Amino acid sequence: MASSETEISQDEIFDLLSNPRRRYVINYLLREDRPVSIQELSKELAMWEFEVDADELTDQQEKRIYVALYQTHIPKLEDVGVIEYDSDASLVELTDQATQLQPYVEEAPVQERPWPWYYLAITITGLVLYLAVEFGVPVLAQLTTFQVGLATVTALAALAIYHYLDTAL
Repeated sequence: MASSETEISQDEIFDLLSNPRRRYVINYLLREDRPVSIQELSKELAMWEFEVDADELTDQQEKRIYVALYQTHIPKLEDVGVIEYDSDASLVELTDQATQLQPYVEEAPVQERPWPWYYLAITITGLVLYLAVEFGVPVLAQLTTFQVGLATVTALAALAIYHYLDTAL
């Protein structure tokens, strides 16, 4: 990232982020963490906006995005000092000032594990085992309701500890 030291006002941040194309550009540059050509940006933005793969993009779609980036969005981001644009190389790069936008453009983390389903599975298993013991289902009738309850609570506690360690650390 190129360096810059000016504080961006909250109004400027909201104005910049009011446009989905500018949000996408900032997100893309944050992810790439390198200078990117306007051509690359326009292709990525067009694929995102038109929801197509690169081979399905038309020249017209890509050109439409390129013109909007070149004439409107890149100058606006550059005026506020979020990016630097090298017109000779046609490269766009984030400045250090762009870090001020990160809290606003970062996507919510995707929950990797379906924790509620794990808890539900243990609860249902415990309930089925309890009912099987109560109704004297062969093989399971050897267990006591106390043993089933203890096994269920132990499994739930173990899952809760693992859940905490997985998400908190």
